Amino acid sequence: MFELVLVICLAVRPDHCAIERPLSFERYPTAVECTHNSYVHVVHWLLEHPNWNVRQWRCEQPGA
Repeated sequence: MFELVLVICLAVRPDHCAIERPLSFERYPTAVECTHNSYVHVVHWLLEHPNWNVRQWRCEQPGA
């Protein structure tokens, strides 16, 4: 299983970043499927968190 991992930074302080593993998003059986479907989840997360920017995202196995 793979999950989406976001590197997020405050919009007003781009040097203040964190890693977010949104638990509300589904897990995927393969890295390819995760990568292919993650863009929609990134946009959804951004709409719910307007004070943050997503610097990058990736797919990882939980606990990696």
